[in-house]
Amino acid sequence: MRKFAFLDLDGTIIDHNQVISSKVKEAITTATANGHKVFIATGRSYPELYPFLFSLPFSGLITANGAYVEVGEQVLSSHSIDQDGICEWMDYFRRSGASWLWQCRDHFYPSETFLDFFRLFGKSERAASGDWSAYLEQIMPYVTNGTPSSAEKCVFYLSPEASSSVEEAHSLFGDRYMVIPGSVRVRAGEMVEVGVKGVNKGSAMREVLHHFGADPSQALAIGDSANDFEMLQEAGIGITLEGGANKLLEMADWVAPSIAEDGVTVAFERFGLLNPS
Repeated sequence: MRKFAFLDLDGTIIDHNQVISSKVKEAITTATANGHKVFIATGRSYPELYPFLFSLPFSGLITANGAYVEVGEQVLSSHSIDQDGICEWMDYFRRSGASWLWQCRDHFYPSETFLDFFRLFGKSERAASGDWSAYLEQIMPYVTNGTPSSAEKCVFYLSPEASSSVEEAHSLFGDRYMVIPGSVRVRAGEMVEVGVKGVNKGSAMREVLHHFGADPSQALAIGDSANDFEMLQEAGIGITLEGGANKLLEMADWVAPSIAEDGVTVAFERFGLLNPS
């Protein structure tokens, strides 16, 4: 039976130095040659996708935690936070002392210090883990000043000194927006992701499956962060990697080896995607 594999990027196939192993690339290519469909399913927005990803035979992509869904040349859906919502969040960011990054289809709108997380690797405990120089090179052409009128999602950081927390943000906004722990790991403070309520990787996966006339039982989803929860929950086979978020480790159908041990390749092998049909 043809399977539809949905792969998170960061922490699942892209490591903290922004590299995909040759074994994982080969697994994606082999699975596709065997008649299966493989999709990107990431929290990243479109401008954050490295060109080398498009050299792999993905059948489509889910970006911005499900806000944008594309199969071939066809856009299946596009969702965004409107201007009123952005103004409401901006008031909260300023009150709480947060730094932020609004992510749009074609542009990024960071606060003054937000990108320091990726510039200060090895120099500050308040930097993202790993070498993000390739990421900065990728996104800088899309970075602009100001505040957008709409955005697919937002990522914000609360330092240890901030007057808020992810729990408070969820209590204030969780009834109207998706508010979840961020997938970028920091040693101090909290990273938080914001999106359209009811839109997530799981809802986007359903759209893709419907487009192909497929059933969730045919889906295999692999991820490691909180934003992968709905996708793993709704897939016929939900897989997380060793070291994944506790929420995923508790509910996954199977735990694959870590990204350092090519967990996606091991999962593809275990569930038959690498066997010729």
